[in-house]
Amino acid sequence: MRIGRFTSLAACCCMLTAMAGCGDKLQVAEVTGVVTLKGEPLEFVHVEFWPEVGPRSFGKTDASGKFTLQTDDRTQPGAVPGSHKVSLKDTWHTREDYISDGGDWVDMSAGKKSRISTKYYDAVKSPLSVSVKSGEANNFDFAVDPLGK
Repeated sequence: MRIGRFTSLAACCCMLTAMAGCGDKLQVAEVTGVVTLKGEPLEFVHVEFWPEVGPRSFGKTDASGKFTLQTDDRTQPGAVPGSHKVSLKDTWHTREDYISDGGDWVDMSAGKKSRISTKYYDAVKSPLSVSVKSGEANNFDFAVDPLGK
């Protein structure tokens, strides 16, 4: 009788665990913003938010410098709540993002120079960090330094 109860309890726990995992979506919050240089909006800037825990989110600025983030797997708009390091990569000279099969950024600029400082390129070294808040719209504006600063 004890084995039967244990088996039933174990089966029930397994079923509840499986049900809890089904359809779970990552908790994200809406994230938008604008990237500017000397007060002017920048188009073609690749924006990445790297959280302390969870997947990266990314977006690209449009002609008005505005970006909207989406999760790295492209299934949800936004970013996970919490602290994030922010990296920015200027892609105006290529008009596209080039990421190698290994996930590294590939320079396809053909010698053309970035408009923004390269200090923003590496999320670990970037001076930009933000806190994404759950349950609210998060808007972050970044006024960046030009190349060479």
